[in-house]
Amino acid sequence: MKVLVKLFAVLRNELGWKERVVEVGEGSTVRDLLDMFPELRDRVLVGGRLHEDYRIFLNGRYIGFLDGLDSKLSDGDVVAIFPAMAGGWLWI
Repeated sequence: MKVLVKLFAVLRNELGWKERVVEVGEGSTVRDLLDMFPELRDRVLVGGRLHEDYRIFLNGRYIGFLDGLDSKLSDGDVVAIFPAMAGGWLWI
């Protein structure tokens, strides 16, 4: 199965890539996918759990609303990984 992994914001700069198509086995999970990229995994996981400063989306849905890191992957899925953002304008 092929899965598209997309990185955003500073993750792109820090890891030196924007997106990659990877081959995963049947029954693979988001955690399995992260294990394929140790440099990424070590940034977004702490103690085996998703670090509070990162968000992972599977086909546009936050994995926290699915099965978390145990969310199953399917052929053609898109996994997007974002660092938490801050800032912006407050309009009063």
